[in-house]
Amino acid sequence: MSGDSIEPGELLWIDPSVCSVPDLPDGFVLHVVEFLGRGGEDPRRRRLVWVRGPVLDARGVPGRILTICVPADQRRMTPEHRGSGTATVAGGRHRHDAMVGPPPGYTRREFS
Repeated sequence: MSGDSIEPGELLWIDPSVCSVPDLPDGFVLHVVEFLGRGGEDPRRRRLVWVRGPVLDARGVPGRILTICVPADQRRMTPEHRGSGTATVAGGRHRHDAMVGPPPGYTRREFS
């Protein structure tokens, strides 16, 4: 995997500024099942790509399928406990409500 592409099987942290989902106001984990292609550039000239996959809940169980356009350098996630179905941000933390959250120091990127 290179830092400028997204491959099937990767877990991405999707911030609300990238894709807003009303019942997940703090963001969510997307399991990339399919890389759909390039999506041009954002106003900051970052390369965008289209991906499709299920949103994972706090236990790592797949839910709704989304097709979204994200920056090619979108923050990746790693499984904390392989086989347990739990995914967290690498070096991240679980919030008290058991939802997966961004790591300490994470700031939202603004897209225009």
